[in-house]
Amino acid sequence: MKILIYTHEYPPFLGGLATTSYKLATGLASRDDMEIFILAPSYGTGDKNFDKEFGDRILRVPLLKTKITKFIPFLLYLISSIFFYTSLKKIKPDIVLFITEEAEATGGIVSIFCEFTSIARVAGSGITTCFLGNKPFKKLLKYPIARLYKISKKIIAVSNYSKDLLLQIGINREKIIVINNGISEELISKSPESEKLTELKKMYSIKSDEKILLTIARILPRKGQDNVIKALKLVDKQFSNFKYLIVGTGRYENEFRDLARSLGLEDKVIFTGGVDHSEIIYLLDICDVFILANRIWNNKIEGLPNAVLEASARAKPVIVGNHSGSVESVIDGKTGLLVDSDDINKVSQSILNLFSDRHKSSKFGKEGKKMIEGRFTEEIMIDKYYSLFMSYKK
Repeated sequence: MKILIYTHEYPPFLGGLATTSYKLATGLASRDDMEIFILAPSYGTGDKNFDKEFGDRILRVPLLKTKITKFIPFLLYLISSIFFYTSLKKIKPDIVLFITEEAEATGGIVSIFCEFTSIARVAGSGITTCFLGNKPFKKLLKYPIARLYKISKKIIAVSNYSKDLLLQIGINREKIIVINNGISEELISKSPESEKLTELKKMYSIKSDEKILLTIARILPRKGQDNVIKALKLVDKQFSNFKYLIVGTGRYENEFRDLARSLGLEDKVIFTGGVDHSEIIYLLDICDVFILANRIWNNKIEGLPNAVLEASARAKPVIVGNHSGSVESVIDGKTGLLVDSDDINKVSQSILNLFSDRHKSSKFGKEGKKMIEGRFTEEIMIDKYYSLFMSYKK
């Protein structure tokens, strides 16, 4: 069975959607009766390392991730439509799996001229920005996306929150299926490597007795690193023996660096830059608490944050924003804490709570790992996608 995975985020790009796109491609490709093709943006020379597995079955689209298409979005959809249409004619897939709102919009445009069988995977930000938001160009995109949803056999929601968003815009309940993101067996079961952890602490000048708070996410207000930094100013008054690692890149990095500096926390807040996903496990292993103080920003939300699930897989207690699909990544008071991420006092109290109570932190971590093993494994995710695709085998 030929499956074309069409996504606008794929490694070497760093982020949850890119990681999920890669997991789905490799996981489905491991099934004997699945032939997987990928259509994804080109990021330059870094593509080669991720293209070896699929060879000529991965097609990279140039110019999609450049300033030109950022400022001339119509050009992005012209280029992507040409490449998608060409891929359909060349591959003749049995099913196209769409990931990301840009891919969905392109699919809706091309469906006017060409028939194909489609399934869309929806996290939710495409709905909140294109259907429920107020930006003129984004509102235009709702028409091709709605067309794609209408012709799709099924729409996969990554969380119940994502499902509710789909229902809110009028999608038939029978068309929606919830399939959660899945965590790899390696992240769940691999033993910590003490030498690697010592090396990392030395790299970031972290003392052996310091508590480590960690966020892995793009540096954006939506991910809440700024509110964590503000909360740490309060934490520092009662518990000063800590470091906060911010892993990722983003256009707000300089602004958040300035914020840390203005609060006198420049020695405690460490910006690591982008880190390859294969190294994430070691950063999770050195942290004491993982935090994603996410909030709704620019009409974008969290469908189901991979980073939170990965932290739980490594038996780490988590602190997460109490809205959107994030609430489904933690059992409040059992695997971590849900907080109003705009309430700086509550965020600081949550951090202090887990820093000071080692027993609670350990218990949360163990329960989080059990939760992942029971509901959020990569094997469960791939099995569900596989079964869905096979149900449409001719």
